[in-house]
Amino acid sequence: MKKLLAILLGACLLLGVMTGCGGNAEDAVTVQKVSDITSQGSVGLVNRYAGIVVSGETATVKKGDKKVLETYVKEGDFVTEGDVLFCYDNEAMELQLSKLLLELEGYENTISNAEEDIPNLERQRAAAPAAQQLTYSLQIQELQANVREATYNKGLKEREIENLQEALEDTDVRAPISGRVMSVKNTENTGASSGYGGDTSGSDAYITIMDMTTYQVKGTINELNVGTLSEGMNVLIRSRLDESVTWSGVLDSIDWETKVQSNNSPYYGGGGGNEMTSSSKYPFYVKLSDVTGLILGQHVYIEPDYGQQEVREGLWLPEYYIVDADSSPYVWAANGRDRLEKRGVSLGEYDAERGEYQVISGLKESDYIAFPMDGLTAGMHTQVYEDNSGYVSGGNSGGFGSGAAPMPPTLVSDGNASDGDAPIEAPDESLFGDPAEIEAPAEDAVVPETAPAEDAAANAEGSVA
Repeated sequence: MKKLLAILLGACLLLGVMTGCGGNAEDAVTVQKVSDITSQGSVGLVNRYAGIVVSGETATVKKGDKKVLETYVKEGDFVTEGDVLFCYDNEAMELQLSKLLLELEGYENTISNAEEDIPNLERQRAAAPAAQQLTYSLQIQELQANVREATYNKGLKEREIENLQEALEDTDVRAPISGRVMSVKNTENTGASSGYGGDTSGSDAYITIMDMTTYQVKGTINELNVGTLSEGMNVLIRSRLDESVTWSGVLDSIDWETKVQSNNSPYYGGGGGNEMTSSSKYPFYVKLSDVTGLILGQHVYIEPDYGQQEVREGLWLPEYYIVDADSSPYVWAANGRDRLEKRGVSLGEYDAERGEYQVISGLKESDYIAFPMDGLTAGMHTQVYEDNSGYVSGGNSGGFGSGAAPMPPTLVSDGNASDGDAPIEAPDESLFGDPAEIEAPAEDAVVPETAPAEDAAANAEGSVA
């Protein structure tokens, strides 16, 4: 994978040089500050998924086929474990109990009468002529079958009566956990009100309660990316507002039994895709070791934890910037006078997980280096790629039109790039107009912010994914 990325990045830069259209005699080579390259770390090799903070526990309360007399809570109420949520209609249950007792008495009478009739028939059969004994035998067998059936039904009714009597002793149904009431089903129709708990119209839950004190993070994984996540792996939760703010967690479960509906963005509409061509997505849940600073409903990023938060000593450079690493390692660096030079470096440890070498000497974070593509020679003009401004400076003036090749941005996959159907947030209406009039983008694509200079690398990223 890392070798593939190296080839991709080189292709991006080479494309930028070949398509330059400046009027100068010599094209410049784009160089980027070492500190900007190393600050990207290994994020470019990590899949990233969209996530949302949800409750750590949700309880559902069912009412069965009993009639509810009164409901004491409504959606949005906060309840404590043991609080009464609703009560059953005693009158209806008492009538049901009377009916069951009558049915039980009927089975008992059937058994009693048959047990009295069978001995009489046996005596009559013994005294009857041989030709009539078969008739008595059939009558006896029929009564014996009736006794067995009535005995079985009697046992069923006794259990029903016992359960109903227990229900009559306590008609109040209490909250199993403390939390917020997210939905209360309307008993007059099949609909249900819902909050964070979602629509419960398709379930038999009468009341849904969400624990507001414990959080977990819910994400979705595409069926084409199932190999990138596994239960029990360590993950990082990253804030969307400030990516330096993170939380640690463990992927607790992947729900393969529940498919996530597509096109559920609150900003964009559109019909669903063809079920034979679109891939399925499934929810997964992350348990957090600490929830400080998180709020329910907050949108975050989820990424596997490969140690990218670990602080390492020294300068670590991606291996694809280093030429001839095994024998005489060197990099292509700017010499401070807008010229390219071949600079030898001393290497230390190699991080195989991230594909990075520790540079002991020969290079500083303030230096500028170029991607080692074919055709580079010492003495070529250099120009600096400004990551935040979208233009280049130094060497030939004229920006990208002078053969400048923008350096690759951080390559971040959203975990669903294979079919590009991830939800994204709507653009600012004040800048782009009404979001409803904008064509819906792919549903699950998490698009990193990039300067105009990064278009070539960003397009290349999508093709690899």
